[in-house]
Amino acid sequence: MPPDISNLSPRDPLTVLKKRKRPPMIEIPNVLQVIESEGGKFLLEKGQERCVKGMFSASGFGVGVCSVKGRKSFMEDAYSIVSSSNKEMGFFGVYDGHGGSKAADYVSKNLHTNVFEMLENCSENATTEEVVKAAFMKTDDEFLKQGLESGACCVTALIKGKELFVSNLGDCRAVLSRRGKADALTNDHKASHEDERRRIQDKGGYVELHRGTWRVHGVLAVSRSIGDAHLKDWVLGEPETKILPLIDDLEYLVLASDGLWDEVGNQEAVDVVNRCMTNVSLKQKKACQVKQIKRRVHNNWKESENHFTSENNEPPRKARRVSHVNQSKSTTHNQDQNVNQDQDHGLMHDGLMDSCKELVNLAVSRGSLDDITVMIVDLKAFQ
Repeated sequence: MPPDISNLSPRDPLTVLKKRKRPPMIEIPNVLQVIESEGGKFLLEKGQERCVKGMFSASGFGVGVCSVKGRKSFMEDAYSIVSSSNKEMGFFGVYDGHGGSKAADYVSKNLHTNVFEMLENCSENATTEEVVKAAFMKTDDEFLKQGLESGACCVTALIKGKELFVSNLGDCRAVLSRRGKADALTNDHKASHEDERRRIQDKGGYVELHRGTWRVHGVLAVSRSIGDAHLKDWVLGEPETKILPLIDDLEYLVLASDGLWDEVGNQEAVDVVNRCMTNVSLKQKKACQVKQIKRRVHNNWKESENHFTSENNEPPRKARRVSHVNQSKSTTHNQDQNVNQDQDHGLMHDGLMDSCKELVNLAVSRGSLDDITVMIVDLKAFQ
């Protein structure tokens, strides 16, 4: 028979034990695993994943991402990383939710799927920009049918062949490093901007100042998003897209939520990325020099050994000996190349992760209380 606890005082240990609640779980952004379509299989490049002091980070071939939760009790940011095995197509997205995490979570699971499916099934006359726009609006319509009230800002990058398509809704932003110079590829969609305010007013809506910020109907600071059903007549789900050829001077693409951009400038972010990646290049160069010295010492030793053997053995045995040594050199060289490539990829991953985490920490150190998600794509890996 269980003990009678009806007469226990509030300070009794059993009462305290009974009333103790489980601490809230830390939520981290959803990470996609495998997406299959008729055109092939698209895999998430997982790389390393770790959670350090409330920070979630992951890296894969050519991309790194880092997220940290702000002052709210749960994470509202999400992201997606999807790429084909041959690197000819990739989709990268950062999604900043508001009014809850449901919209951002939904977009992270469905937007890329809609993009790939519509690319496969579109007519020959349809442009990729039109397909991306249609995929955004389809995702918006499908989410609205669920009757949920939350919304999400988005910034995405689609790599298709030798072209880069960058799209956005709201105040998530994409900034390109072009030979060390920052180039903002997106325009923030805010109610404070004159063109967005005029569009809202032309549709019968209004923008008013509330708590120091211009907001649609005094509620929402952004003027475009997925979701936000109560303001959908004025808050569009139609993205703006910029198209660039993947050429040599395109280095890194920074995709991030406004938790970063409210505290860190465009050029400042690019400077951090280039400094971290330069440090990686120096490490690669130093490691290469050490390997060259070791290989030179090894080859000199082999040559000395062959010379000694040639003076004490018959010619036929010498020929067989040299042939064996040359074959061994070739095998060792191929193995060294594979090891070097793996080590270089590992260093590049570390550089991307260091860049992401340094940018997140910089925003937090300057007082950001918002969720922050930073994704960096190494465009040279897809050229």
